[in-house]
Amino acid sequence: MNLPRAKRRLVLQAAGAVALTPFIARAQDTLKTATIIVGSPAGGATDKMARMYADGLRGRYAENVVVENKPGAGGVIAYEGVKRSGVRDGSLVFLSPAYPIVITPHLVRNLPYDTLKDFIPVAPTGRSGMMYAVGSGVPASVRTLQDYLTWVKAHPKEAMYAAQTGSSQHLVGSVITLATGVKLDNVSYKGDAPAVQDLMGGHVPAVILPIASALPLYRQQRARILASTRAQRTRFMPDVPTFTELGYKDVLFQDWLGIFAPAGTDMGRVRQLNQLVGEVVRSPKGQEGLEQLGNDAEIVGVDQFAEMVRADHQRYQGFVQRTNFREIYERAQGK
Repeated sequence: MNLPRAKRRLVLQAAGAVALTPFIARAQDTLKTATIIVGSPAGGATDKMARMYADGLRGRYAENVVVENKPGAGGVIAYEGVKRSGVRDGSLVFLSPAYPIVITPHLVRNLPYDTLKDFIPVAPTGRSGMMYAVGSGVPASVRTLQDYLTWVKAHPKEAMYAAQTGSSQHLVGSVITLATGVKLDNVSYKGDAPAVQDLMGGHVPAVILPIASALPLYRQQRARILASTRAQRTRFMPDVPTFTELGYKDVLFQDWLGIFAPAGTDMGRVRQLNQLVGEVVRSPKGQEGLEQLGNDAEIVGVDQFAEMVRADHQRYQGFVQRTNFREIYERAQGK
């Protein structure tokens, strides 16, 4: 049958549309239940962000979206569970800060998964930085980073900060030690919430926190925020200087948080979730939620996010090697 070229093109387009319909429908079907795993305790910055996205995705990505906390081993327990779950329909994902994905692989020997091969980067959920804060365990006269460094030199037994071992915060502390020449020791915590609790109780003099966790302390004037790891001052705490402007240019960390799915998850579902995460970010509630968490929006496609993850994985590998952070981490672990 000889059809005019234009009509033949329409027939082929229609046939293609019919062929693709099952795939598109499958990708856009609403799941019954979806679970977002968080590898840290409830109440911390990552947990709060996960719950914000669960609320935004509920009824759109799945009829019900729940958050499940599985703290321990810097996320290793949670993420290994996701890898071994066998769930590949998009109903199981995890929300993670950058460090378990791009720093931990360079620290932990025999990690039970490969972060670049066993997980699919779905979407970034925000971008932040970290803050160095002191509490009631440090004299009220200490108001600046220089005040603090002077005080620590005079009281070396108090040269401690709280951070999860092997985390970005821990790496920041090690870099501060190298940059300032003042030795600071990490006191290991499972997450931000217990670290903040002990900071308030005077059990630990200082803490390194993501902006999201430091922001309530700043707004309520419950701690003194001495410096930020961002390249420029954060709009959430405009009077807090950066380490860079204080002369410590190596103390520069402003990482993403993001959602990941186990390898093998249907890519139609992955791209659907990426699109819906972007819609949550653009919504008034999403904007308000990120504002409250001290995060800036970061909206990119699946492929671009994967490139970001790979680039940061390589960047931190070089950084860990230059600072001997693996040896620092292993000593902290008693190895």
